[in-house]
Amino acid sequence: MKERRSETADVMSFIFDLQDQAFAYRPGQYLPYELDALAFPDERGPRRHFTISSSPTEKGVVMFTTKMRGSGFKETLRNAPLGYGLNVGVPAGRFIVPEGETRPHVFIAAGIGVTPYRSILRHAVDTKNPITALMLVLNHSSADIVFRQELEEVAREMPTFSLVHVLSEPEPGWREEQGKLNEALLRKYIPDLNQRLYWISGPPSMVQAYKVLLYNLGVTDKSVRVDSFIGY
Repeated sequence: MKERRSETADVMSFIFDLQDQAFAYRPGQYLPYELDALAFPDERGPRRHFTISSSPTEKGVVMFTTKMRGSGFKETLRNAPLGYGLNVGVPAGRFIVPEGETRPHVFIAAGIGVTPYRSILRHAVDTKNPITALMLVLNHSSADIVFRQELEEVAREMPTFSLVHVLSEPEPGWREEQGKLNEALLRKYIPDLNQRLYWISGPPSMVQAYKVLLYNLGVTDKSVRVDSFIGY
């Protein structure tokens, strides 16, 4: 482990040095991780799957970002010394930008579901291969927004990308959107609802709810990609 970083009060990023090992993956994929031993009890054992939150352009490291919920696996990493190693498997997952896709994208993220988009957007900026996308980031409060500063920097650097924060419990003075993602909010930002490719990433219940919302608005199954974060 090269670095351990707090992103919010209950979200941490863990960055691992690849030590000059060749390691190829596509933005939006996930990895299986396995610890040699747990320092704290965990009924699920020493193995987890996490979305890769780093970009392939960030050479020599791989990062995942997760909500800390007291599991033995995560507490082992929280308390491990820098230099601690773990085993990773083969990158997998199809939550990736399709080759030749020409439709504008709508990225919908709830909480920690922002992680695959961080990889996709960082890669787009670093390779100077802009992506046309609207991103709707859903959280309870502004303190819960993961990668807020970086996402706002991407929006400034990449004119084809726009970012909208939506808070369900905004603090006084909040100037962006508030409430829940609904038909009115979608139509406010997306006049051509049936001309986009939609991505939904977050807890399973949220993913299912927004899939139903899109289907009720006439968006077809072929225009929706999902990534459910089960158990964090």
